[in-house]
Amino acid sequence: MSVIEFPGAEPVEIEWAQSMIDEVQGRAFRDLEGEVCDLERMGQIAQDLIVQCVAREDGYRELELSTFAVTELAKMLRDFKCRYYKRWDGELVGVS
Repeated sequence: MSVIEFPGAEPVEIEWAQSMIDEVQGRAFRDLEGEVCDLERMGQIAQDLIVQCVAREDGYRELELSTFAVTELAKMLRDFKCRYYKRWDGELVGVS
């Protein structure tokens, strides 16, 4: 329970039921699903494209760095999507 004070007014008590909080958080969590899947797919597309690149003779270092970055991004996005669904299914709780 919390008290909100407005200048010149009596304090108003607001009580949020845990079910209301769970509903709001659950809706926000569900709304992320499309974005999570889009991010993971974009990481996979970037990884697939970088693998198809042909290194120029003078661009080996840049290709090496971009390949590393895209591969790590794709891995991080896959892991994020996996944790998202584990939380959705109740298999994972808390922060990771």
